[in-house]
Amino acid sequence: MIQEDKLGQAVSILKELDIDAWQTVGRETSMNNDPVIPLIAGMDFTATVGLIVTKTGEIIAVVGHNDAEGAKQRGIFGQIVSYDTSFESALGPVLDKLSPSRIALNYSDSDPAADGLSHGLFVQLDAFFKNRHFPGQIVSAAAIVWRLRGRKTPREIELIENAIEITQRIYAEAAGFIRSGTSEKGIFDFFQNAARSHGVVPSWQPSQCPGVMVGPRSVPGHNGPTDIVAEKGFVMDIDFGVMADGYCSDLQRIYYVLDDGETEACSEVREAYQTLQEAIRRAAAFIRPGVSGIEVDAVARDYVTSRGYPAWNYALGHQVGTFAHDGGTILAPRWERYRPELVESPVEAGNVFTLEPGIATSCGYVGQEDMVLVTASGGRLLSTPQEEIFLVR
Repeated sequence: MIQEDKLGQAVSILKELDIDAWQTVGRETSMNNDPVIPLIAGMDFTATVGLIVTKTGEIIAVVGHNDAEGAKQRGIFGQIVSYDTSFESALGPVLDKLSPSRIALNYSDSDPAADGLSHGLFVQLDAFFKNRHFPGQIVSAAAIVWRLRGRKTPREIELIENAIEITQRIYAEAAGFIRSGTSEKGIFDFFQNAARSHGVVPSWQPSQCPGVMVGPRSVPGHNGPTDIVAEKGFVMDIDFGVMADGYCSDLQRIYYVLDDGETEACSEVREAYQTLQEAIRRAAAFIRPGVSGIEVDAVARDYVTSRGYPAWNYALGHQVGTFAHDGGTILAPRWERYRPELVESPVEAGNVFTLEPGIATSCGYVGQEDMVLVTASGGRLLSTPQEEIFLVR
């Protein structure tokens, strides 16, 4: 079970960081869920819940009585403490027994994946600790969550690879559908229907997945589809991913509508495409444990600009896991929009990143996006790079 593996990882991470206890708190989690809870519990809670992991290996769930049996059935908690009327009355004795000097809570000013503790619960917990005259230190769990989400287990990698394989099949199928006269909305519907036929769902908001960019008038980004129609000489950039068994993919591929007399894409599109492919190859060859997100981004960005193209105006890559954007280290420049701790922190073995540079052309936006696994010896592409532009008529 993935949750059992991740809880085991959490114990090791707490030892590594010398943090006595990590406490994840949520309530009515089907409505307002901490992103960590599915990863370490795999269930919803209807009353306030406290999931506590210690560096000595205790794994404790403090839950409302209606959630106790469900927590027991998961078989991953060493101790289940249930309560009827007061979460705080149940939590207090647990913490008294553990007597931690440092407790980590899920708040962060930079990483949304580590910022799952709602403000209301933070205020409630702050009052709880003050009323009990807690002598220890409350710290952010960001360093725990970054490592836990980022260090993918072998099973997690298998599930990501499965999502990638399904996505690549759908891209190949789309080459038989897209043609001159097909609209962005038509392409969007094809991908959505294909996902359903494969028994998967989009990796991100369904109204914007896939992102379909047809020709030079289409706006790149996470947008809904428009009525723009593919014309001869247009390039199409499709940004798409699926979630299968709880894990995501995120890939971009391009198609080109052949003009009269053409047997291949125009030279402008081909050259941009080849530049992006080489930039991805270089970044994948460079990435390894210990380098920073800034360094990886620079490898691809410097190559693209050395070829005379302007730099794209977003990060080279983000982590992928149970979310398409999975938090933690980002492969990006030192820009204000990317917090220093996210781009300066080191890449780790087990991280899965996208590599997604892009170039605007007069025929439309050319983007490529592949996914790379960081191993102890370097990067390994999990997706199969698009060898040739998909040509359609």
